[in-house]
Amino acid sequence: MGSLPRLLIAPLMILLFPAAQADEQSGDLRFIVGAAAGYTVLSFPAKLDQDLGFVSANLLAGATWKGWQLSLNGTFSVEDADISEEEDVGEASREDIDFTLGYQINRNWSVFGGYKRGETEMNFVSREAEDDGVFNRVQESYEQEGPYIGGSFSWDFATAGRLTFAVAYADLDATNTFSANTDDDDEDDDEPPEFDDLTGRVKGDTTGFSYGVTWTMPLSPQLLFQARLKVNDYQQDVRFEGERFKDIDETLSSLHLGLAYVF
Repeated sequence: MGSLPRLLIAPLMILLFPAAQADEQSGDLRFIVGAAAGYTVLSFPAKLDQDLGFVSANLLAGATWKGWQLSLNGTFSVEDADISEEEDVGEASREDIDFTLGYQINRNWSVFGGYKRGETEMNFVSREAEDDGVFNRVQESYEQEGPYIGGSFSWDFATAGRLTFAVAYADLDATNTFSANTDDDDEDDDEPPEFDDLTGRVKGDTTGFSYGVTWTMPLSPQLLFQARLKVNDYQQDVRFEGERFKDIDETLSSLHLGLAYVF
């Protein structure tokens, strides 16, 4: 497992901050549940010719006590993204789960850490096989998991809610399942392989930063509206059969709007 998981701003945790701060002098135990809808984009140019876009939903459950926040957050694609590569067509799905523990240092500053797992699953067939009426599906998956740590800073506005900026760092274990390329030409055996040529189960280390901005607006003492933009900017380092592939970019961006209820 990687040393320090790749930074992923715990979106769930940021949503907890306003509720905790609203009662920051109290030791009351508070619970939060919420849901949001939006759009997620995965960019993995070393393997995919196009970015994958998913309509996605976010569900959260959490608790706050004194300055502590504990949360479980899940983001899932609600419909498959279309794959349209040069030689392949198909569908892809995405899911992310985060478990986060945070502490509010003061009204503006908070720190957090936790553990996350994310996976993209792809199911596709070559265009040539589809034209021939052969539908032997090929599957690929890109998985990352591990711990992360970060912090956030918030500004309160008298009549416009709260704006929070967060950054985190993570060092994740990556497990990729790559299929053989359908567009391989006869290649020189002496030519070193490219990352796109790797097949089978390929492990790597993924590190990088996540950045997020969240606007939270109370609609009532217990109901909150939230808009959140988050970018996970990761690089993967892979060693495979004596070859090393460094700084393979993999970026996950999302925008979600939703509601949370505090009780």
